[in-house]
Amino acid sequence: MTHLSLEEVMNLLGVDTINCAPKQMERLRRWIESLAEKRGNAFVVENRRKLFDQWEKHIKLKTESCC
Repeated sequence: MTHLSLEEVMNLLGVDTINCAPKQMERLRRWIESLAEKRGNAFVVENRRKLFDQWEKHIKLKTESCC
């Protein structure tokens, strides 16, 4: 099992910052780590925009459902 740091995940996604709570950051890290383990880092890099868009939609929906 590969353990990716948050910094490594952000590099794979091609982003410098992510605006979300620490708990959400850990969830993102685990999700990308899982994808990288199953499909490889190249998959994450090739689909980074799509994956990051999915994450942003997920966070938006979670935030809206909490209010």
